[in-house]
Amino acid sequence: MSTDRMKEAGKVGVMIVGHREYWPQFEGQREAEIASGEKFEAALERFGVHVIRYFADDGTQMIDSPEKAFAAGIYFKKNDIDLCFIYLPSYVASGRYVIGAKQVCCPIVLVGHQVHYELGSTPVGQTNGYGGPCCVTEAYNALERCGIKPVDFVFGRQSGSWYGSNMEKNLEEWCRVADILRAYKGAIFGHMGHSYEGMLDMHFDPTTFTRSFGIHIKMLEMCELVEYVKGATEQEIALKLEEIKEKFTILDPSYDPTTVPVKQEDLDWAAQCAVGLEKMVKNNNLSAMAYYYEGRDNYYERVASNLIIGNSLLESEGIPLAGESDMKTCMAMYTTSSMGAGGSFAEYGVDMLDDIMLVGHDGPHDIRISEGKPTIRGLGVYHGKRGHGVSVEFSLKTGPITMLGLSTDICSKFKFICAEAESQKGPVPQMGNTWTRAALNRDVSEFVVDWAKAGNTHHLALCLGHQKGVIEKLCRVLSDVQYVQVPA
Repeated sequence: MSTDRMKEAGKVGVMIVGHREYWPQFEGQREAEIASGEKFEAALERFGVHVIRYFADDGTQMIDSPEKAFAAGIYFKKNDIDLCFIYLPSYVASGRYVIGAKQVCCPIVLVGHQVHYELGSTPVGQTNGYGGPCCVTEAYNALERCGIKPVDFVFGRQSGSWYGSNMEKNLEEWCRVADILRAYKGAIFGHMGHSYEGMLDMHFDPTTFTRSFGIHIKMLEMCELVEYVKGATEQEIALKLEEIKEKFTILDPSYDPTTVPVKQEDLDWAAQCAVGLEKMVKNNNLSAMAYYYEGRDNYYERVASNLIIGNSLLESEGIPLAGESDMKTCMAMYTTSSMGAGGSFAEYGVDMLDDIMLVGHDGPHDIRISEGKPTIRGLGVYHGKRGHGVSVEFSLKTGPITMLGLSTDICSKFKFICAEAESQKGPVPQMGNTWTRAALNRDVSEFVVDWAKAGNTHHLALCLGHQKGVIEKLCRVLSDVQYVQVPA
């Protein structure tokens, strides 16, 4: 199944570059710079990416000539890296490595550092290998003049194997970008049904997703899904029921008149639909799916309106599914999930009394990011949609969270719209929806106005952690995707 793509770490290459004229002048500097580069690679591995290493004929990773740089660039390209770090532990003439940078065909991040030392008492032979900003500014200029604009220039303090906190934060965020880029490659998103009638913000052009994210959108038919649902065996349904009972708590009706008792026949049907949906995803090699379908009191309607449990189980394996045919929010959910932060389908309300955003939705949700065991509640009606059945209900884990919208402007250019908040415990409506209390550092009414003016749709992806740094960096790589930050 295509969950494997989501689980695959980003692949990064590191060019450890050096100025060969120093080697005969300063004994041990070449070895020290190689060791420094290896420490840098170890730091990247701590952040969870797959580091691809290039070794020259002498058995080291030192790149100090155009020939070695060219060979390294070709090697990295063959290994399909997602991001290339050019690591500059000391001064190096840019002509020694730019020819290699031209070959890698992926975003490039320049990395420099300054090792702390005592001024006036450290020999020049040592200070010369302690880094500095000169080489990185030359690198940025040279690459830009050669038609390669680095997506970032990371510079900070090094002490032993560790870097300054801000430098480490930037490097870790770039590693998460590499994870996202790896997940985008070869991804197939399914689209089944049609947009919810009248929701103009849901409409989308499949070609623009291929243009901006490199994914393919595959058109699916309800009849294929129905065939899988009808073909589900008793054993498959029984196993799915066991999974549902293991992962969810079944709730009694709430004060809300739309909620009803969960009947065994409702659970059986949800399990049967989940089995069919899993086969649909597997047989079409889907990484994600957006869907919406309205029948007229027929079998198709029964299936389409009872995918919520199956959606949530798949989404919690890294395959996001978005209702109301919201492909843009599906893309946002896939993005946050691929960085390891989870991704739930949501829209928003407010608690004016407590000045709190209420973020949630009926439909598919990522149970990996639930505060406690997620629950199931019966719904007699589906809040503006046809059909009835069971729905998932929970709140996100307490702590930092990010709201991420994906929208388009009048010219069909994408923009990620981001706001950070804090998930807090407290009362939420008990109506078969997920609801999270998102605390802001400003007046909630003013935030709603700014969020709308940013051009959002009425849906968003909700994930754990403060992720604006990752999303902003990702948009530097996705050259035609704008980044918009809404203060929260």
